Amino acid sequence: MKRMGLARRILYVLGMLAIPILTAAWLLSTWLLANKVPSRPKGVDHTAVFIWAPAVGFLGGLPRRGWWLACWEVAGHDYCKLSDINGRTEYEGEFIRYGDRGTVSNGELQIDPLESAEKKIWVGNIPFPLIYLKNGEILVPASEYDQAARSLKESKSPSHR
Repeated sequence: MKRMGLARRILYVLGMLAIPILTAAWLLSTWLLANKVPSRPKGVDHTAVFIWAPAVGFLGGLPRRGWWLACWEVAGHDYCKLSDINGRTEYEGEFIRYGDRGTVSNGELQIDPLESAEKKIWVGNIPFPLIYLKNGEILVPASEYDQAARSLKESKSPSHR
């Protein structure tokens, strides 16, 4: 009878230890998965960067959310394409430099994914990131230039800091 009681106690202690260990392992794996850039889907340009969307849902931000963003220059015009996490195109169009409405050469079209994740404007029903380049330039959708310019001016005014 005493043997049976000892076995039960051992199982109880092991069970009590397993709960926090399994919880910690689950939280760690969730955090690691949520912070890992997903694999580039087929059809997404090799120059595309991944822009994280704000975390929602479970602790750690699961399910993972974000967009692939690529820009290129063709015949003096800059174009950018926003694709969802699975590579489906959400928006593609012409972009112009904020300020002088000019273009940027292919060599300068290096997107800063951290800065670009910060500010978005609505293009139709899509929250599109304002594209911050590593050289400090900002690209905005040509079709939404005025809206983007207002948004950028508001974010730079002292009353919005």
